[in-house]
Amino acid sequence: MKTLLKAKFDKDIYRKRINRTIPFLGVDEAAQESAQQKLSQMTIGIAGAGGIGGAMAVRLARFGVKKIKIADPDTFDYSNINRQLGACLENIGQNKARVVGEMAYKLAEDVDIEIYENGITEDSAEDFVQGCDLILDQVDFSLLKEKFALHRAFRKESRCRTILACSVIGWTAHLYKFLKTSMPIEKWYSFKNEESIKSLADSDKTEQMLKLWAPRFPLYPSFAKIMQWIKKTDALPIFAGSPPVAEGLLTQRAILCLLNIEYPPYAETLPPIPSIYIYDAAQLQGGIYFSDGSIKKQMEIDQFNAELEKLLNEK
Repeated sequence: MKTLLKAKFDKDIYRKRINRTIPFLGVDEAAQESAQQKLSQMTIGIAGAGGIGGAMAVRLARFGVKKIKIADPDTFDYSNINRQLGACLENIGQNKARVVGEMAYKLAEDVDIEIYENGITEDSAEDFVQGCDLILDQVDFSLLKEKFALHRAFRKESRCRTILACSVIGWTAHLYKFLKTSMPIEKWYSFKNEESIKSLADSDKTEQMLKLWAPRFPLYPSFAKIMQWIKKTDALPIFAGSPPVAEGLLTQRAILCLLNIEYPPYAETLPPIPSIYIYDAAQLQGGIYFSDGSIKKQMEIDQFNAELEKLLNEK
């Protein structure tokens, strides 16, 4: 099931509403205007309308992107109210993609919104990815079959260069990307099959995946305590303060990628998977970590960085 909310464009209103963003899009007025024009022509696919994906739909519409696709088969429940845009008593039981898609559209009604209420499936993935310049993979991490279908479709779509994703655990947010030339998600996960996880509590894949996308785990509680909580509740614990941090990281990296300025001197380049950028808001620390399925100890990371800096200084 796909629904289109068609833009009703007003050039004067559009100009007024994006005007305060433009100065940061280029080194001079000509570059700024060119960048905004480029953004307006982009198509973004957001797979997953939860705590991060839902907020991204609205945020990118605010930037003046004129076409957004959003997919999610899930409906809001009470546990979503702690963090998800659109989650409220009135919307309990409502489809997430439809609710946040309508919210993004109502900002100014100058963005085309395609809503996929059945989410990403093996049948819909290619249609969803077609024509997209960037994909945000916010598919629930337990939906392996759907996530892998999305990535296969991405690798077939010539127009789309990058998949970006962000996840959270505790006070940390994790930003990562996939390129056509980087390690595919199937190899990164290294599962023998792609069946979606029906029970987080009973799946040995849950622990493996947590270690992959959170290689620098929060200082507390311990990884073992988190796993005990998951086994008890059959759900992932999510600290409500972290999705907004993830949204901020993901928004800014998405704009850099769309404008093709994700490199010096404009920005530091985010390396693709199996590298991940992790920001810990509690410790005010951020850095690149290698994701190989093991939890990195901060002391070991600090020692490595010190030795690397010493080596570089000696050259």
